[in-house]
Amino acid sequence: MHKLPLLILGFFLTLGAKAQTSAVVKGKLIDSVGKQMLKDATVTVIDAKDSTLIVFGLAKADGSFELKNLPFEDLIFQVGFQSYEPYSKKISPSKTNIEINLGNIYLRQMANDLGNVTVSQSPIQIKKDTVEFNASSFKTKPNAVAEDLLKKLPGIEVDKDGGIKSQGEAVQRILVDGKRFFGDDPKLATKNLPPDVIDKIQVYDGLSDQSAFTGFDDGNRVKTINITTRKDKRKGVFGRATIGGGSTGDEGVYDNNINFSRYNGDRQITVTAQGNNVNKQNFTGQNIFGGGGGFGGGGRAGGFSTGATTGSSGIINTWAAGLNYRDVWGKKTQAYGSYFFNDQKTYTDQKSFIETLVSGNPDSSNFSNNLTSSIRHNQNNRVNFNIETQFDSSNSMILRPNISFQHTDNENNTTSAATKGKLNLNNSVSRTTSVNDGYNGALEATFRHRFAKKGRTYSIGINLGGSTNDGSGTNRSINQYFTQNRVDTINQINNSNSDGKNFSSTLAYTEPIAKNQLLEFNYTYSFSDNTNGKSTYGYNKNTGQYDLVVPNLSNTFQNTYSSNRGTLSYRIQTKKLNLSVGSGIQFGDLKSNNLTKDSAINQHYVNMYPTANLRWEFTKTKNLRVNYSGRTAQPSATQLQPIADNSNPLNIQLGNPNLKQQFTHSVRMLYASFDVFTQRSFFATVNATTIANDIQNSVTILPGGAQISQPVNLSGTYSMSGYFNYGFPIKKPKSNMSFTGNVSYNQSQGLINNVSNYTKNTLVGGTVKWTTNLKDNFDMNFSSNSSFNFARYTLQPQQNADYFTQTFTTDATYYTKSGWVVSTDFDYIINRGQSAGYNTTIPLWSASIAKQVFKKKEGEIKLYVFDLLNQNTSIRRTVSGNSISDVETTVLKRYIMLSFTYNLRRFGATGQQQRGNSPMNQMFRGSGNRGPGEMRNFRSGGGE
Repeated sequence: MHKLPLLILGFFLTLGAKAQTSAVVKGKLIDSVGKQMLKDATVTVIDAKDSTLIVFGLAKADGSFELKNLPFEDLIFQVGFQSYEPYSKKISPSKTNIEINLGNIYLRQMANDLGNVTVSQSPIQIKKDTVEFNASSFKTKPNAVAEDLLKKLPGIEVDKDGGIKSQGEAVQRILVDGKRFFGDDPKLATKNLPPDVIDKIQVYDGLSDQSAFTGFDDGNRVKTINITTRKDKRKGVFGRATIGGGSTGDEGVYDNNINFSRYNGDRQITVTAQGNNVNKQNFTGQNIFGGGGGFGGGGRAGGFSTGATTGSSGIINTWAAGLNYRDVWGKKTQAYGSYFFNDQKTYTDQKSFIETLVSGNPDSSNFSNNLTSSIRHNQNNRVNFNIETQFDSSNSMILRPNISFQHTDNENNTTSAATKGKLNLNNSVSRTTSVNDGYNGALEATFRHRFAKKGRTYSIGINLGGSTNDGSGTNRSINQYFTQNRVDTINQINNSNSDGKNFSSTLAYTEPIAKNQLLEFNYTYSFSDNTNGKSTYGYNKNTGQYDLVVPNLSNTFQNTYSSNRGTLSYRIQTKKLNLSVGSGIQFGDLKSNNLTKDSAINQHYVNMYPTANLRWEFTKTKNLRVNYSGRTAQPSATQLQPIADNSNPLNIQLGNPNLKQQFTHSVRMLYASFDVFTQRSFFATVNATTIANDIQNSVTILPGGAQISQPVNLSGTYSMSGYFNYGFPIKKPKSNMSFTGNVSYNQSQGLINNVSNYTKNTLVGGTVKWTTNLKDNFDMNFSSNSSFNFARYTLQPQQNADYFTQTFTTDATYYTKSGWVVSTDFDYIINRGQSAGYNTTIPLWSASIAKQVFKKKEGEIKLYVFDLLNQNTSIRRTVSGNSISDVETTVLKRYIMLSFTYNLRRFGATGQQQRGNSPMNQMFRGSGNRGPGEMRNFRSGGGE
């Protein structure tokens, strides 16, 4: 088995080696009338037999070109350039004709543009801070979705649940044609849009509305993917409807969904709905109750979680529906928004083995075995809207209101047993329930003005927010402590409520001081007010009611935070350089009021806010970016509230009203390169972060094995990570290969019984990915991912842990002209170095056979079997500041399903150029001659 990855890798490398040849064609492109050199014209070589693209590139500034690595066979050389007539010539490289010099090639200008010209584009472009992929350069299987296209792109990873990473960072926002699609939910775009309506995939760091307008980065970056649709697909209707049913052998399964889009120029409407009990979720879940109020907060466990899983854990029943709307109102206003509802019920059975470090005895730890069964019911309604008005060439305004309503109903049953060596510490049986209802609303408003003097602008941004949550719950448990020879019984109910509101306003003014140089003055005021209340009542045997107030579990707590920050920044922008540096000072006040005990704690902060951003363009296809920023984060109301949460009596959480704010320093470097002649891409990222006054946990281990955790401010937290991706095409078979490497180091300090313990985690990983790019009837993708993890503890080095996860993934689809489609996918997962019983090997194999029906193959009848071997399992290891947890969770196992799908595609003529399959003509619309501010203006118009 260990030789298999090497054999597979060797096979693909051999394919790449065989594709290398030594013939070359070169020459120079010149305008036939003006005699000027034609920079950036597209030169292409295709196979004379089947028109397969061999290689392409761009002419240099002097009009010269040179295409290498040509095979010894009959080829066709082509030139394409906007507004010029195409040029074509047959060439025949051979061992005796290795270098073909075509000399000067004179191109004639067209009298006018042709409406039916087909274009072929570069698979990758690098435009300032944006990496752009041409969708037509990456072939997908029949009935694919945008997610399948993303999986083929170098530097982009898509996990089993649909989570997306680009260049090692999580993608948090997906736009469609520069606008938000169903709010900020990435999955609703990637799991619903078909690839055949997609023109480009653009990846960049999205900025706030004000930063996109001024060009000064405020540090609020969001990794963003913008999907641009084909112009010839912007008038018509398209969609898909599926109905499916089957069985696991014990019970029935179903999978029904519909997606329908109607595009009529600027007016675009999309409707989506789904219902299934097979763990499919074409949207991102939302939990407005998870933050506890406030503007952020830490309280991390100082560790990380890893392990290979095969998809969502538990058994999930999902019902969801949504509407996305986009239009232009009049001549000045763009409006777009969405409504989405989801109802999910998740059934989970889980077993875990937890090792808890205890100070004072380096050879001793507490161990616990736990069994948990839970039911989580979540209902969510969310509405997002955006209004962008361009009053005139100088003034514009953006409004973004949004609101979410949520209802949750959860039940949790747990049994556990803890030991220390051969000594029994405790047993526990518990049942908790909770019901919560609440909302979260916000309004973002931005007004922007450009003065007549170029570069002089001002903008004002306002953010308003409010939230509320009302909850109730029960807590019943029996806890037996053997070393203390006692039994504790808990029988309580609790009521909770929280209210929060926040406001912030930012005023920015830019002033040109010299050619290509600007100053920015920025002032920000922010305010938040959060109140958390909790009342706990014990059961009264005398009255049969829950009327005994539990004082140490009842409290009302309010915290307010206000800050004033002023910043001065300088920016210089040239053809190759974009540099901005700045510094600011912030005054902050945190007031914590214990309303129950009538006590208050006031804290005052003064922080410097340095920033620096550099982008250096070596060439049009190579650039380097360096960013530095500092930011504060306030403790949440939950972390500050000085009462205990005993919902888990063996792990009691206690707040700390004396917490201080955190301050984070972050440095990031990104390098991107693409060679248009060899089509080789390289991306690299380096990140470093350190946190002052980091909020970590102080854990007290009690004699009976229970523990109390309380957030405290500690030093010594920092992290470093590096990532690279190298990708290149293979000619035979036509495919793409990429290699990814990543390494990270994280260190944090925690307290165990008031003794310092540093947790140091190192991860080293790599991925090999091979994806086919064939035109005919076969699609195949393969990847191999390795992850080595090393956990180190300064308090108990004997408990250091090393573990390893290896995942092989392959999928293949074969489809015939008569409409038969056969698909299979196989995952092979190896977990090693974990606790006994958790070192698993998981083979997950699924397959389907389908027949396309009707005249245009719009329909499809499919028989699908998930987990043919019935081996699906979920194993995960979590390393925190004082514990190592191995967790196995129930997952969906084998089922068989028969489904029918109908695909709708009806588009009207738009008069736009049609994108064809020929690799001839211009590489980029407009020949890549984008103005230096065009991408920035696009984002400003789109609010991104």
